Amino acid sequence: MSTPRTSLRQGLRQAPKVNQPFIPDTTPARRSHIQHGFTSPQPSTSPHPVTFNPAANPQNSQFAVDSWEGKDHRQLPMSTREVPTPGNRPVLFANLRDPAKAPRQLDYYDPYFPLRFLEVPRSQPALHPKEYRNGLTVSPTADHIYKRAHYGLQSGIPDEVDFALYHLVQISNQRWDKFKFEGFPLLAETLMQKALDITHLCTGVKWEFQYDPLQPIDRVNVLNSLHGTRDLLDKIKKIPVNLPIDSLETDEFNHQLRNIKEATLVLRNMVLLKENAFYVSRYAKGLLRDFLVILINAPNQPRLNEIKNDALDIAEEVTKFLRTDPEDPLWISLVNCIDSPDRAHVVRALWALTHFGTELDDADANRSMESLTKPTLQQLYYHTLLDLDKDILSGALDLWYQYTLSPDNIETLMDVVNFPIVFVPRMVALLTYEARPTRKETVLQEEKVAPPPTDIPRVPPELLEKLMELSEPERSSQWLRCCFIEDAECEITQIALWQAYQSRFADPRVAGGGVLPAAEFIKNVSNTFTNAQAQVINGPGTATKFIIKGIRPLEIAHTFEAFPYVYCRWADNSKPSKMCQRAFTSPTDLRNHVFGDHMNLEPAETEGQYKLDTAETAIHTCQWDHCARFRASGPSANTSMVAGHVSSHLPEDRPADAQPPSSKRAILQERIVRKWFYMDTPINEKGEPFGVAYKAALVLRNIARGLPNRTTSRYGGLPWKKACFTSQRPKIVEVWDRNRALRKELTELIMVIEKEVDY
Repeated sequence: MSTPRTSLRQGLRQAPKVNQPFIPDTTPARRSHIQHGFTSPQPSTSPHPVTFNPAANPQNSQFAVDSWEGKDHRQLPMSTREVPTPGNRPVLFANLRDPAKAPRQLDYYDPYFPLRFLEVPRSQPALHPKEYRNGLTVSPTADHIYKRAHYGLQSGIPDEVDFALYHLVQISNQRWDKFKFEGFPLLAETLMQKALDITHLCTGVKWEFQYDPLQPIDRVNVLNSLHGTRDLLDKIKKIPVNLPIDSLETDEFNHQLRNIKEATLVLRNMVLLKENAFYVSRYAKGLLRDFLVILINAPNQPRLNEIKNDALDIAEEVTKFLRTDPEDPLWISLVNCIDSPDRAHVVRALWALTHFGTELDDADANRSMESLTKPTLQQLYYHTLLDLDKDILSGALDLWYQYTLSPDNIETLMDVVNFPIVFVPRMVALLTYEARPTRKETVLQEEKVAPPPTDIPRVPPELLEKLMELSEPERSSQWLRCCFIEDAECEITQIALWQAYQSRFADPRVAGGGVLPAAEFIKNVSNTFTNAQAQVINGPGTATKFIIKGIRPLEIAHTFEAFPYVYCRWADNSKPSKMCQRAFTSPTDLRNHVFGDHMNLEPAETEGQYKLDTAETAIHTCQWDHCARFRASGPSANTSMVAGHVSSHLPEDRPADAQPPSSKRAILQERIVRKWFYMDTPINEKGEPFGVAYKAALVLRNIARGLPNRTTSRYGGLPWKKACFTSQRPKIVEVWDRNRALRKELTELIMVIEKEVDY
């Protein structure tokens, strides 16, 4: 028979009684001493030890579950100690993190690794991970991808070359402004040598690079990489092309072509930085020239067109630092591109040709202009006829400017094109290219308008009767529309407006006068006129003025339809003012009133007509606004004559479809303005001219300076300058007058023309 369990430590915990809450054990897990009846003192907020019934202690051997009610007991104080955790002591756990949960390190060997956030490789040695440079944490492997791509390309291992070219394309595209050749020795040479595999792809012949000037280079596939191969064009012609014309490609061919395109693209992206263009043109100028010549003269196939475009882009950037001469293969290759059917080739070739030696101090850096042949000059002139292609037109004029700087070239050009009839008129026509009409005004006399009325117009009885039929706030809004109008330059005081409103509509028999309170009325003014604003103006001293800005009183009150009332100005001795002053909504009503009430004419059978029979006695006269027509002669019996005279004082009848008249203030003094109309060509933010028209003016100036002083037999024995510019001088003067952007250049041109030509 098993021993009965007397303690929770010897068996399972029993469930509490029904409707009895379970109170868990809150005593410390470990005690230094336990006795029946008391415990050793524990840290507590109370200074006295706590005693309790041993039967209420669940850990006591005398604890009885059945007899414990959980009521007559006191909980023991719980002692706690601080345990370090990653939440309160993160420093202690910094080095204990699970490596599997740490952020995955960047895999630079992944060919799809994004490079947009990488920095340019630094020449300094790698720093400790905790060191800083320029306030930023520097990783010791920040430039690893650059070195890997650099060395991988030089290794020649196919996989490494693919990896290197792929990443160099991204680096040169995203960090081209900081990625420099000087930090990677032989990178430019390696890229150019890789791009020159295009010859091996098209002909099966691989180029050999010779850097020793003492070694012979008589073999057809050897390049003088130190100074450039002068007979490179002849060598290219000797190597037959065996590239199929069809577009079928093997996987190996496509792979090699892609590598060539990527190497060329990396060079193109990097030379966009001036420092890189200068570096490669100085330290690899021989190989650079051969590289450009070979790529520009690649077979004309669509799949190679991208390579040729990139090569022309490179030439455009590096020719600024290169010298040339008539026998330069690079110059000859670029000149041949002028005849290309591809527009992109023509534009890039023109830019590259005009850039030769522009960054060099040597005046003889470009000595090839005189070598341009007659067909090339003719083709160059045809390019100046392309008005719709601004790039080709601008590039052609750049080349024409450099060509016409030499008087010898101008004499050669006179035998190529018809100068007075063809070339000079075309340059004059380009003086207005991209001209935009502009206008300049000079105010000789400012406009003056009549001052706004100072009095608010009175409300005729007819209008007042209609207004009284309306309820507020519509009544006050309608009254404002009939007596005021928007005018941004005018204002009226709030007190004057409020008093005018009260004097017309306030009823003393009604509490509050039956009108809007002042605040609501002023608010209603802004609701009626959208541009009216209530403002407070602090005057000098302590004076403060409350105004309504943006409205002014009308001269005469208007009807609901915005037509001005017409008043009768017939003298009436029966009234104190001695003036009728009745108001009418239309000229017809006023006419009927004057003829019927004042002249006592009888209406005819036709509506609006009156009997104009001669009166028996002289009773008719004109009393309109103190008219003096019959003051000396006295009244007349000629009814028709007097009625016609009175009609001259009355306004004309209003058509049925008439629009409300404008209520602008009268103009006292007209505004007098002198206007000049121009056709200005483009200028930059500094006010300096640029563009096609500016270049055409410079070409004309060069021609006028360089034309020979001798006469010509082809144009009646006239001097060359007179033959070329006599008929064009009026047009040049007209452009000078209307085109302010070219005033300086055209002034110099006219002075050169008139210096030796007698008009």
